Amino acid sequence: MQFHFTLLAVLFFISTLCLGQSLSGIKGIVLNEFHEALDQVSIRIEHADSNTFSLSSDAKGQFFQKLPAGRYQIKFSYLGHAEATNDNILVTDRIIDLGEIILKAQSNTIDAVAITGRKRLIEQKSDRMIINVENSLLSDGLTALEILQRAPGVKVDDDGNISMRGKADVGVMINGKLSYLSQKELATLLQGTSSSSLKSVELISNPSAKYDAAGMGGMINIVLKDGRKPGFNLAVNGFGGGGRKERYGAGLNFNKQEKAFNIYGSYDYTYRGEEEYRNFDRYYAQLGIAGGSAVSNQYSITDEPLNTNNAKVGFDYHPFINTQLGLLWSGNFGTYKNRNAGYKNVFNTSASPISKALTYNNNVSRWNTNNINLSFQQKIGAKDHTLSADFDYMSADYDADQALNTYYQETDYEQAFVSMRKNQTPSVSKLTVGKVDYLHHLSNKQRFEIGWKSSWMNSDNNAINDTLSVADWVRDLGTSNHFLFDEQIHAGYMNYHLESGPWTLMAGLRAEHTNAVGNQLTTNSINKRKYTNLFPSGSLGYRLNDNHQLQFSYSRRINRPDYEDLNPFRYFVDASIFWEGNPLLQPELAHSFELNYSLMKDLHLSLFYTDVKDVMTSVLTQLPEQQVTIRSLQNIEGYRNKGINVNYAFSPVKSFSSINNITAHENYFFGSFREEKIDNRQWSVDFLTTNTLNLPKQWSFELIAAYQSPQSDGVFKQKSTGHVSAGVMKRFLDNKLNLKFAANDIFKTRRYQTESFSGNVRMNQYINLDSRTFLLSLSYKIGTNGKAFDRLNKKNEEQSRIRGGS
Repeated sequence: MQFHFTLLAVLFFISTLCLGQSLSGIKGIVLNEFHEALDQVSIRIEHADSNTFSLSSDAKGQFFQKLPAGRYQIKFSYLGHAEATNDNILVTDRIIDLGEIILKAQSNTIDAVAITGRKRLIEQKSDRMIINVENSLLSDGLTALEILQRAPGVKVDDDGNISMRGKADVGVMINGKLSYLSQKELATLLQGTSSSSLKSVELISNPSAKYDAAGMGGMINIVLKDGRKPGFNLAVNGFGGGGRKERYGAGLNFNKQEKAFNIYGSYDYTYRGEEEYRNFDRYYAQLGIAGGSAVSNQYSITDEPLNTNNAKVGFDYHPFINTQLGLLWSGNFGTYKNRNAGYKNVFNTSASPISKALTYNNNVSRWNTNNINLSFQQKIGAKDHTLSADFDYMSADYDADQALNTYYQETDYEQAFVSMRKNQTPSVSKLTVGKVDYLHHLSNKQRFEIGWKSSWMNSDNNAINDTLSVADWVRDLGTSNHFLFDEQIHAGYMNYHLESGPWTLMAGLRAEHTNAVGNQLTTNSINKRKYTNLFPSGSLGYRLNDNHQLQFSYSRRINRPDYEDLNPFRYFVDASIFWEGNPLLQPELAHSFELNYSLMKDLHLSLFYTDVKDVMTSVLTQLPEQQVTIRSLQNIEGYRNKGINVNYAFSPVKSFSSINNITAHENYFFGSFREEKIDNRQWSVDFLTTNTLNLPKQWSFELIAAYQSPQSDGVFKQKSTGHVSAGVMKRFLDNKLNLKFAANDIFKTRRYQTESFSGNVRMNQYINLDSRTFLLSLSYKIGTNGKAFDRLNKKNEEQSRIRGGS
């Protein structure tokens, strides 16, 4: 904790020094007509004596420029938008806040179709792909996990594991901060996060040294809406509909920004009903009690209601234009139930029943996650060097109660009996993170970054399993377990960036020291790990001309097993299938290479290759005599992934745009498990097309089609899947009121189906998903929208507004 207090003391000292400074200049934020931030708007400021300043807005649309006292003209230019100018801005001895600058889309009309200047739904940048979730007609009523399932090249399996371009073990960030939750808890958190809270999703295939080295498959950054607009703003939303079960929800977000203060917050509630049909078949080459081969057919219907609550309240304070302090609390609370009823029958080769059983499983999960963030940012000097720091504390409580009841019927091979089991798995995780970053501009073409980050994770996981014996519940000592996990990661990095003519160079190095202790209290077994790794990264770009660009990048990555992977306790899917952790897992290390080519802003092509050592992959242990399947993680020799990604956007007419993404990749897993050779190699193709049509009278239409060919994952092979979804939107009241209707998976083609062969047992799993849904949603925005700056020709009116700035 000494580090925490030292960090806070340094921030307080620096901010105190800043209060005594005095600057003059202008600031503001550039938005489109829908109050969406515009990135890279060209801003030109001219003084009466011919001095000129040129700058661009940042990703949040914000800009700031120090200026000597005087009278200036300012001009804003952005592709597809009308230019905004003001010829008479007087700068004295303070910062002039221009508030919101609204750039209108250029007035183009074809067959009475109005063209608007919204961001593309999918944008391809040099180092990432951005999905602007808030612009989609089909996002309302979905969860963050379902949004990821629709992202180009991203796959989410039935257990919530995320892969990108065929590569598993993807690092997930929320607002640029890495999640330290286990894969299961992260999936629960994302499933409990409404799409109405999301602004965008960023897919970063080859991150620089500034980012955590975690994530063999790259990084996904989920960007939440921040609510930082001048003046008072309020937005409310709601949706209703469903598939086999009803789904509904509502939420609001607000902010009040005035002078140096901004307070903001949001709340979302979602109810998501779901019903699935599951088939799980196993084919035994030899089953002792059958005297030969046998087949097991398992079928169940699930009822899975999900209740989620998301809330946040934040406060920003600018004691001076160069200094920003922030405080944010966010929370995620919810309950998920899985009521499962079905049967399990085992037959021999002559179709005689060996075992017949009715199964009733009931699982109730509850979670309560709270996060506190303190942030600080300081601009230094005339070149705007930047010092920033963050402190985060998170507490996550997770609790699950499970009842597994199996009623076996009499057959020629076994007597009738009842098996009852109840399991409790309470878990408490606490995370503390402190980080400091410094950006130094060596010149207009060179910059240097350096930073430090430390994290402390403590997790207490308990598994209390009881079985019913006669009339009494008896503790199952063979499967009960209490596991403590402590992990510290300390990291430092440096990055150098250079622009020289057509060349762009980025070189970085990150060092991470890991100290982890797993303590299995039940068996008094302790596993300690301590290691240090270096993670170089770099990219070299060349601009052939304004239309053609090339870039090559490399990074070394790591994926550490989380506390649930290491915890040897059993998580029961049902009475005959369960998950078991592996305390002997080792981290996997990867080398990732990528070559990118861009043609203007419309065509982007990537060739990629990743080589992983000691890859962690899912394996199966079959116990045919007990008709039990154990799934766990195991290090095998390696994994290689290679492929090509093409993203192409076009607009044959101005009212229509189409964005198409196709990824072809090969996954190759090799090694052995329990003396069985693993040699699983397969090429796969993912395709996504997103099409938007602007119609007369503020109507718009969106159509999405996706396809994933069969893919390999360790010992598993997944069958093909896909979907077609469509949505329509009508805007009212000067774009303040939006009404949307969305139909998801219209033709009911999205499915989850896998097959595997291990231990002389072939397994097929098929889940009939509750994916065809129909949702109606409504959103309404009100607010003062700050000090609008809208192609101002009324100089006197504008000047009076400027005099009111601070």
